[in-house]
Amino acid sequence: MDYLLELQALRENCPDALNWILLGISEFITVGGILIAAYIYWCTSKRAGAYILACFSGGYMLNQVIKNTACIYRPWVADPRIELAEAASGSATGYSFPSGHTLSATTVYGGTGIYRSKNKPFVAFMALMVVLTAFARNWLGAHTLQDVVAAAIEGIIILIINAVIVNWLVKKDESYAGSPDSEKKSLKNRIFLLIIGLAFIIVSMIYIEIKPYPMDYDAAGNLLVEPYEMITDCYTGAGMFSGFLIGWFIEKKFIDYHLPKEKSQRGYRFVFGALGLIIIYLGLAPLITMPLGEHAGHFVKYFLVFFWVAGVYPALVKWQRKRLMRMEPEEPEFTGSGTWTRVSGNKNDKLN
Repeated sequence: MDYLLELQALRENCPDALNWILLGISEFITVGGILIAAYIYWCTSKRAGAYILACFSGGYMLNQVIKNTACIYRPWVADPRIELAEAASGSATGYSFPSGHTLSATTVYGGTGIYRSKNKPFVAFMALMVVLTAFARNWLGAHTLQDVVAAAIEGIIILIINAVIVNWLVKKDESYAGSPDSEKKSLKNRIFLLIIGLAFIIVSMIYIEIKPYPMDYDAAGNLLVEPYEMITDCYTGAGMFSGFLIGWFIEKKFIDYHLPKEKSQRGYRFVFGALGLIIIYLGLAPLITMPLGEHAGHFVKYFLVFFWVAGVYPALVKWQRKRLMRMEPEEPEFTGSGTWTRVSGNKNDKLN
């Protein structure tokens, strides 16, 4: 706590604008994470995009399970000397360990850095964004140093595990090359991963629902942390991860989405997809989830968001291209499903 107290003393002597800047840096990942991953998935590399989406959504799900297992209170609850910056009062709720913002930053910025690993300045910038996100949570008094360090380690482990899975898929696909049933064998591996992922979600949610939670009250008689709200966050993670898994599998099995051949096409491809995300998040999802209750509503809302990114929007793009080119033979396109080595002609690409 001494570290947070020292930061708090500095914060009290700094302009409030600095708090809002650091809050913006830490909060950017909550929306920017999905947009970064979506851009890569839709526009530059399906494999790298899927890797980042898997780390982001699966990492969020795992982090919520850990949070609801540890049940560690926020710093100002553990030590009344700590004061939460007013700017962060809306984003620092529930349990503290590990930091969700830091975990998301590590998986998204870290995964993006791996994708562009040959661009050293870019990798350094991605690492800086992780550090700034973690520091911002400490500066604002939202998390302890242990919270952000543990989250960063958790994120690195998630990145490594998913990299191993990607390598395994690539090696399996290469071993099937030339085989008459190569597509069938490749699909079986993805079915296996889909089942494992969905089983993890189901088991985690059963555990989260039945486990006991601390029921501690403050001096005013208010519950320090409402377990129902923390379980809601788990339903958010379950929706994110299941939406990605099912969308990813459907894309592989039925769609085979093609990336834009020209860099000039990437902008509008991304803009239309992002507009769809906004419509789903702000318009369609609230209408659908309104009668479902908070838990089911959060699951459906975030399922729709990640399902749109991984499966629905690629299907719409593929359908539109076929409609426009119905009278002409379709030229071969780069599908973004190459190996770990550079295949796209971009010297900075690694995970394609």
